[in-house]
Amino acid sequence: MRKSYMLESAALDTFEQLTGHRNGEDFRALLAEQNREMDTLGLQLRSMRYLPDNQTYVGIINTMSDEPSKLATHYSIGQREYFKHVLEAIAVDPDAQAGVGSATGMQLLNMDLSRPAAAGAQQQEDEAAAAAQAAAVAALRKLTMGEKEQTLKQLVADGWLRHSTARSGHYCIGVRSFLELSDMLLEFDLPAATKQAWENII
Repeated sequence: MRKSYMLESAALDTFEQLTGHRNGEDFRALLAEQNREMDTLGLQLRSMRYLPDNQTYVGIINTMSDEPSKLATHYSIGQREYFKHVLEAIAVDPDAQAGVGSATGMQLLNMDLSRPAAAGAQQQEDEAAAAAQAAAVAALRKLTMGEKEQTLKQLVADGWLRHSTARSGHYCIGVRSFLELSDMLLEFDLPAATKQAWENII
């Protein structure tokens, strides 16, 4: 599970190999038992139906880290801020169908980055938080076109984004984002139909 998630059907295959039987109720009981054991570690196994392919995935979620820190391992401050803008651009797509929005690579590379993304625009609680946000915005504005292109590729490789199978040349929000960044996603000014569709799965 390199991306921290996998298809539930694949997880059931592994469960069957280990136990000798394929029982959905026993499988869910095992997940619940594992969640109790991992609770003190701030980890949780979560399942979710992913709208673009209508399949169910199981992933390991860090429940203790804040949203941006979940991206900290591989991404710079500027890349993380860029990702927020990318998520917002896709999330608020007025042409979204059944909760699935998308945006072209050209749109994501050339969008207006002069304002904070909605997910990071809340009132700052103290000077340190405000300074950190200002540093993130400054780092974002220094990203070159090539760095943005590489960031999009890495976000796809890590499961945060996915190439749309419905619209050629478009990106949609990936499984990992829905599993790990659900609170952030619901902060965006979503179209009513998209918000309802997401609230049904998140």
